[in-house]
Amino acid sequence: MRVDVCADGGGRSAAIRTVRLALVPMSSQLVRAVMQKEWTVARHLLGTPFPLEWRDDGWQWLEWQASRGESDERFIVWGTRLAFPVTVDVGADSGPVVAEVGFHGPPDSEGWVEIGYRVVAEYRRRGLAEEATAALLAWAVAHGVTGVRASVSPDNAASIGLLGKLGFTAAGSHRHPILGEQLGFRRITGAPS
Repeated sequence: MRVDVCADGGGRSAAIRTVRLALVPMSSQLVRAVMQKEWTVARHLLGTPFPLEWRDDGWQWLEWQASRGESDERFIVWGTRLAFPVTVDVGADSGPVVAEVGFHGPPDSEGWVEIGYRVVAEYRRRGLAEEATAALLAWAVAHGVTGVRASVSPDNAASIGLLGKLGFTAAGSHRHPILGEQLGFRRITGAPS
Protein backbone atom coordinates (compact mmCIF):
# COMPACT_ATOMS: atom_id res chain seq x y z
CA MET A 1 0.00 0.00 0.00
CA ARG A 2 1.22 3.49 -0.83
CA VAL A 3 0.60 6.17 1.81
CA ASP A 4 1.36 9.81 1.07
CA VAL A 5 1.54 12.43 3.79
CA CYS A 6 0.70 15.96 2.79
CA ALA A 7 -0.05 19.25 4.49
CA ASP A 8 -3.72 19.75 5.26
CA GLY A 9 -3.57 23.50 4.90
CA GLY A 10 -4.24 24.03 8.59
CA GLY A 11 -0.72 24.21 9.93
CA ARG A 12 1.74 21.45 10.68
CA SER A 13 -0.95 18.75 10.93
CA ALA A 14 -0.83 16.31 8.06
CA ALA A 15 -3.43 14.42 6.11
CA ILE A 16 -2.60 10.81 5.35
CA ARG A 17 -3.59 9.87 1.81
CA THR A 18 -4.28 6.39 0.51
CA VAL A 19 -5.48 5.35 -2.92
CA ARG A 20 -9.09 6.31 -2.10
CA LEU A 21 -9.00 8.32 1.13
CA ALA A 22 -7.63 11.46 2.77
CA LEU A 23 -7.44 10.99 6.56
CA VAL A 24 -7.60 14.49 7.98
CA PRO A 25 -7.02 15.30 11.67
CA MET A 26 -9.98 16.92 13.44
CA SER A 27 -8.91 20.38 14.62
CA SER A 28 -9.67 21.59 18.14
CA GLN A 29 -12.22 23.98 16.63
CA LEU A 30 -14.01 21.17 14.77
CA VAL A 31 -14.01 18.88 17.82
CA ARG A 32 -15.57 21.66 19.90
CA ALA A 33 -18.25 22.34 17.25
CA VAL A 34 -19.14 18.63 17.16
CA MET A 35 -19.18 18.34 20.97
CA GLN A 36 -21.48 21.37 21.19
CA LYS A 37 -23.67 20.14 18.30
CA GLU A 38 -22.97 23.28 16.29
CA TRP A 39 -23.63 21.58 12.94
CA THR A 40 -23.51 24.78 10.87
CA VAL A 41 -20.03 25.54 12.22
CA ALA A 42 -18.95 21.93 11.66
CA ARG A 43 -20.22 22.04 8.09
CA HIS A 44 -18.34 25.29 7.46
CA LEU A 45 -15.11 23.81 8.84
CA LEU A 46 -15.50 20.54 6.92
CA GLY A 47 -16.96 21.86 3.70
CA THR A 48 -19.57 19.10 3.99
CA PRO A 49 -22.20 18.04 6.54
CA PHE A 50 -21.11 16.04 9.57
CA PRO A 51 -22.65 12.52 9.29
CA LEU A 52 -26.20 12.48 10.68
CA GLU A 53 -25.79 9.02 12.20
CA TRP A 54 -22.87 10.20 14.39
CA ARG A 55 -24.46 13.40 15.71
CA ASP A 56 -25.84 11.91 18.92
CA ASP A 57 -22.75 9.90 19.85
CA GLY A 58 -21.83 12.19 22.74
CA TRP A 59 -18.45 13.21 21.39
CA GLN A 60 -17.38 14.34 24.88
CA TRP A 61 -14.72 11.62 24.84
CA LEU A 62 -12.79 13.90 22.43
CA GLU A 63 -12.50 16.77 24.91
CA TRP A 64 -8.83 15.89 25.45
CA GLN A 65 -8.17 16.34 21.71
CA ALA A 66 -9.77 19.78 21.71
CA SER A 67 -8.25 21.14 24.91
CA ARG A 68 -4.78 19.59 24.75
CA GLY A 69 -4.56 20.02 20.98
CA GLU A 70 -4.74 23.79 21.35
CA SER A 71 -1.30 23.85 22.99
CA ASP A 72 0.25 20.59 21.77
CA GLU A 73 -0.30 19.58 18.15
CA ARG A 74 0.58 15.95 18.95
CA PHE A 75 -2.93 15.59 20.39
CA ILE A 76 -4.38 16.60 17.01
CA VAL A 77 -2.00 14.54 14.86
CA TRP A 78 -2.38 11.45 17.11
CA GLY A 79 -6.12 12.00 17.54
CA THR A 80 -9.26 11.27 15.57
CA ARG A 81 -9.21 11.80 11.81
CA LEU A 82 -12.10 12.01 9.39
CA ALA A 83 -11.80 10.16 6.09
CA PHE A 84 -12.86 11.84 2.84
CA PRO A 85 -12.73 10.55 -0.73
CA VAL A 86 -9.27 11.47 -2.03
CA THR A 87 -10.67 12.60 -5.37
CA VAL A 88 -11.84 15.91 -3.91
CA ASP A 89 -10.13 18.85 -2.22
CA VAL A 90 -10.64 18.61 1.53
CA GLY A 91 -11.95 21.87 2.95
CA ALA A 92 -13.61 23.17 -0.21
CA ASP A 93 -16.85 21.30 -0.86
CA SER A 94 -14.90 18.24 0.17
CA GLY A 95 -17.39 15.51 -0.47
CA PRO A 96 -18.79 13.31 2.26
CA VAL A 97 -17.17 12.14 5.46
CA VAL A 98 -17.03 8.39 4.87
CA ALA A 99 -15.19 7.15 7.97
CA GLU A 100 -13.47 8.03 11.20
CA VAL A 101 -10.13 6.55 12.23
CA GLY A 102 -7.58 7.61 14.78
CA PHE A 103 -5.67 7.05 17.95
CA HIS A 104 -6.76 7.79 21.49
CA GLY A 105 -3.79 10.11 21.90
CA PRO A 106 -0.02 10.18 21.38
CA PRO A 107 2.09 7.12 22.24
CA ASP A 108 2.27 6.33 25.97
CA SER A 109 5.56 6.11 27.91
CA GLU A 110 6.13 2.61 26.48
CA GLY A 111 5.44 3.67 22.88
CA TRP A 112 1.94 2.15 22.57
CA VAL A 113 -1.18 3.74 21.07
CA GLU A 114 -4.81 2.65 20.93
CA ILE A 115 -6.65 2.78 17.61
CA GLY A 116 -10.35 3.17 16.83
CA TYR A 117 -12.31 3.31 13.59
CA ARG A 118 -15.79 3.22 12.07
CA VAL A 119 -17.39 3.77 8.69
CA VAL A 120 -20.58 5.66 7.85
CA ALA A 121 -23.26 3.00 7.21
CA GLU A 122 -23.81 3.74 3.51
CA TYR A 123 -20.06 3.32 2.80
CA ARG A 124 -19.54 0.01 4.62
CA ARG A 125 -18.48 -3.24 2.92
CA ARG A 126 -16.18 -1.42 0.49
CA GLY A 127 -12.88 -2.04 2.28
CA LEU A 128 -12.64 1.53 3.58
CA ALA A 129 -12.08 0.53 7.23
CA GLU A 130 -9.23 -1.74 6.17
CA GLU A 131 -7.68 0.89 3.91
CA ALA A 132 -7.91 3.67 6.49
CA THR A 133 -6.74 1.54 9.41
CA ALA A 134 -3.84 0.02 7.47
CA ALA A 135 -2.71 3.51 6.42
CA LEU A 136 -2.85 4.79 9.98
CA LEU A 137 -0.92 1.74 11.21
CA ALA A 138 1.77 2.31 8.57
CA TRP A 139 1.97 5.96 9.61
CA ALA A 140 2.32 4.98 13.29
CA VAL A 141 5.08 2.48 12.50
CA ALA A 142 6.90 5.17 10.50
CA HIS A 143 6.64 7.39 13.59
CA GLY A 144 8.23 4.79 15.87
CA VAL A 145 5.38 3.29 17.90
CA THR A 146 6.14 0.10 19.79
CA GLY A 147 2.69 -1.37 19.32
CA VAL A 148 -1.00 -0.70 18.80
CA ARG A 149 -3.98 -1.75 20.92
CA ALA A 150 -7.66 -1.99 19.99
CA SER A 151 -10.87 -2.79 21.88
CA VAL A 152 -13.93 -4.30 20.21
CA SER A 153 -17.35 -5.46 21.34
CA PRO A 154 -17.52 -9.29 21.27
CA ASP A 155 -20.46 -9.19 18.83
CA ASN A 156 -18.62 -7.06 16.24
CA ALA A 157 -17.44 -9.90 13.98
CA ALA A 158 -16.50 -7.57 11.11
CA SER A 159 -14.15 -5.53 13.30
CA ILE A 160 -12.64 -8.62 14.91
CA GLY A 161 -12.01 -10.04 11.42
CA LEU A 162 -10.42 -6.80 10.27
CA LEU A 163 -8.07 -6.70 13.24
CA GLY A 164 -7.01 -10.30 12.54
CA LYS A 165 -6.39 -9.44 8.89
CA LEU A 166 -4.19 -6.51 9.97
CA GLY A 167 -1.99 -8.66 12.21
CA PHE A 168 -3.60 -8.04 15.62
CA THR A 169 -3.80 -10.87 18.14
CA ALA A 170 -6.20 -11.37 21.05
CA ALA A 171 -5.06 -9.78 24.30
CA GLY A 172 -7.77 -10.54 26.86
CA SER A 173 -10.93 -8.66 27.70
CA HIS A 174 -12.14 -5.91 29.99
CA ARG A 175 -15.35 -4.21 31.01
CA HIS A 176 -15.83 -0.66 29.74
CA PRO A 177 -18.12 1.48 31.94
CA ILE A 178 -20.25 2.58 28.97
CA LEU A 179 -19.63 0.03 26.21
CA GLY A 180 -19.70 -3.07 28.43
CA GLU A 181 -17.62 -6.15 27.67
CA GLN A 182 -14.75 -5.45 25.26
CA LEU A 183 -12.22 -7.77 23.68
CA GLY A 184 -8.65 -6.50 23.64
CA PHE A 185 -6.29 -6.89 20.69
CA ARG A 186 -2.71 -5.82 20.12
CA ARG A 187 -0.22 -5.58 17.31
CA ILE A 188 3.47 -5.19 17.90
CA THR A 189 5.07 -3.03 15.22
CA GLY A 190 6.63 -4.97 12.43
CA ALA A 191 3.75 -7.50 12.46
CA PRO A 192 2.42 -8.35 8.99
CA SER A 193 -0.15 -5.96 7.57
